[in-house]
Order: sequence, then structure tokens, then C-alpha cells
Amino acid sequence: MKTINKVIACTTALTLGITPNCLASTFTPVNWTISGPGTTNTQQVNLDEYNLSYNLPGTEGFDTNTWTISTVAKADGNYNFDWNYTGFHSYFEVTAFLNTFNPNTTLYSAGPTDCCSSPSAGFNESGSYTFSNISAGQTFGFTIGGSHFDSALRLEGNLNLKQIADPVSVPENNSIVPLITLGLFGVYSTLRKKELQTKLTRI
Repeated sequence: MKTINKVIACTTALTLGITPNCLASTFTPVNWTISGPGTTNTQQVNLDEYNLSYNLPGTEGFDTNTWTISTVAKADGNYNFDWNYTGFHSYFEVTAFLNTFNPNTTLYSAGPTDCCSSPSAGFNESGSYTFSNISAGQTFGFTIGGSHFDSALRLEGNLNLKQIADPVSVPENNSIVPLITLGLFGVYSTLRKKELQTKLTRI
């Protein structure tokens, strides 16, 4: 009965020109890796979510350190992500940045600042980004990092990436909706007949 109800709901939504939940959205999850100096860690939170972190103690001076977070596309298409970059790069002359590659885009760049204007004493930045028209087998991703010039000797950070599916749109062509609707009613009729046959068999 639940399946039949879903068919009815999907059919009604299509008839009204609404994209129903019963239509699958485009989603090809990717796997992330992080590389760079110090200690790095990759944690898969869910199928569509990763935490990529770094910890580099003993770093002093204006030298900029960079970590690369990369993946390989499994299929052609767009890859959408919500990101949250947090970290602690010490207190004096602190910088922090987040860029993409393939294509190259600056998502976050701050500093140098001193205590205690962000990114000094810590930072927490969020946003969204879409890698458009990516080809299967293509490598793409992010670069993160920064620098400082004091005696705290710490660079640490974490980039959380949550992949977002592309929504499926229903074509505006009016000839498409009736065809889909008829198909769904066909499925409904088949399921209804099977349900009635089951009830008669039990009697």
C-alpha cells in the first residue's frame, strides 16, 4: 500500500508541474584524500561527507604551508559541495586561505592579522562551491593552509566537505508530463491488481 501511495503522490506532483521526491536526484559521491606537511587525517563522516585535517607543530616564520585535498571524478557532471574551514594558525601575523583547483578559484583568503582578529586566534569560515562540467577521471579539489610568525609553533585546521546532489528538473514541455503520468498510472494499475489478487488468494 505504501508503494501505491508513493505512485499516487508522484503522479499528482508531476501533473501539477512539481518535481516530486520520487524522482531520483543526480548524485555520484567522491572520495577525498589530503596530503601535505605534518600529520594529516581523512575521516569519512557519511557517504557524502568528509573531514580533512592537518596538524603541523614546530612551524615558525612567514613560510606558507599548503595542504592539497583532492579527488577523482567518477562520472561526467557537476560536483556541488558545502564547505566549512576551521583552524588555528597561532596569533601573530597569521594568514589562512582556501582555494580550488581545476578550476582555480579563491574561496577564502585572510591576513596577516595579529591578536585577535580572525584568522589570528582561530577562524571558522563556510560556503558552497560547484565544480562545473567535470569529466570522468579528472582530478579536482582544494588547497588550504596559511602561516604565522610567533613562538606558538602551531598550524592546524580542518576542512569539512559535504557533497550536495544536483536536483532533477522536470522539462517544461507539456507533452512530457502526460507521458510520465500515464506511465505512473500504469505502474499503479499493476500494483493494484497484484494487491487484489493477493487478497483473493488469501480468501
